[in-house]
Amino acid sequence: MTLVAVWKFDGTRRIQAVADTRIKGDPGILTEHGPKILPLTMICKKPGPSGFYDREAFRAEFGFAYCGSTLSALSAHALANILCENLAGHPEALIPSMDDIALAVGTISHDYMREICQLGGEGSMFGAVLFGHCPRTGQSLAFEYQPSIAGGFSLKIQKHVLGESDVVVIGSGTDILRKRIEAIRADASHPIVVSDAPERALEGLINEGSIPSVGGAVQQAWSIPFRLEIAATMSPITPRPPSPRNVDLFVLGFDTFDMQNIGDFRVSLTGR
Repeated sequence: MTLVAVWKFDGTRRIQAVADTRIKGDPGILTEHGPKILPLTMICKKPGPSGFYDREAFRAEFGFAYCGSTLSALSAHALANILCENLAGHPEALIPSMDDIALAVGTISHDYMREICQLGGEGSMFGAVLFGHCPRTGQSLAFEYQPSIAGGFSLKIQKHVLGESDVVVIGSGTDILRKRIEAIRADASHPIVVSDAPERALEGLINEGSIPSVGGAVQQAWSIPFRLEIAATMSPITPRPPSPRNVDLFVLGFDTFDMQNIGDFRVSLTGR
């Protein structure tokens, strides 16, 4: 399991998301660097001058965050991403709404879990949140996927229109995280602390080891219309001579400053 929180950053159109990075299995922790927040890209093409569907009419990125079975979740995400990146429509076709995308992701997730659960059992289920801005309405939305085996396997999709104080939480110890968020907001002396409370709360639970299945590091991302940005987590470090640097930027617990260049370019992410 894991913990995921999705909320709207006060006073902005930004939808924030955080998750821990621990992945557990048999017999124990498999990695402390597991990706839990992933981009889902939609590309809509229409006929171009050639007559083929080769004109890109619209592109958008959404966030997909999950908890539970890594195999089922990553499989569902991979197929959903392939399909959503290859949409073709006639010249008058309407761009899909986020409700349309959420339904497609839900159908794919349902089918993967139903198949894998036949051998893997209940441990093959996962919950998820699809978040972003609707291409039709511009609303800040989060779709929560809740699997259940009561009376046969089913997958419920709950739509959230995100307000300033709303936080969608899934995973292990959701009540613990919510109480921590409320406590931080109640004692906050600055609006930024109120807005950033879910991230601060999750970081505290990870550092304390309060929930055995939650650990590793904090993964962060945010959605703006119509783009998802994976953000690095800035943390203080003891300077390592000869460098005077006293902070590093971490992605999935890995220090981006230790990563090699890719060709003539180096890894560069927004950090906070």
